[in-house]
Amino acid sequence: APKVRHLFKEGGGALGAAGSAAWAFQRRGLLRVQGISSDNEALIEAALEAGAQDVEEDSAAHLEADDGPCAAVFCEPNELAAVRATLSARGFEASEAAILFVPSTTAEPAAGLREAAESALLALEEMEDVEGIWHNLAP
Repeated sequence: APKVRHLFKEGGGALGAAGSAAWAFQRRGLLRVQGISSDNEALIEAALEAGAQDVEEDSAAHLEADDGPCAAVFCEPNELAAVRATLSARGFEASEAAILFVPSTTAEPAAGLREAAESALLALEEMEDVEGIWHNLAP
């Protein structure tokens, strides 16, 4: 934590207490399914029947995968295992399962500060003790 605290202090910020920003994020379960056909109606049907909230094309994962089109299946975090099991039973294997913290709103940094914010995020990613980074920086 000292390195993280120092990074925030260097950037003019402060490290809040655990959970102090939780109100600004929504927890969501994510399953990434690779190698789906371009017509993914069967996946959408199976996911919704299993209790998923949404199914979206996952273009970022598609760029990294060699298995064809990918989809992101979103659900309540406590439903993640059940949705995954149902999809697997229907022939859709998840390549990744995770609990995400999705920002309720995003923020655009003040003029000239985007580079500093992105640099700070990169520095956090490189720290050994940092397990995950959730932010509301606008894309």
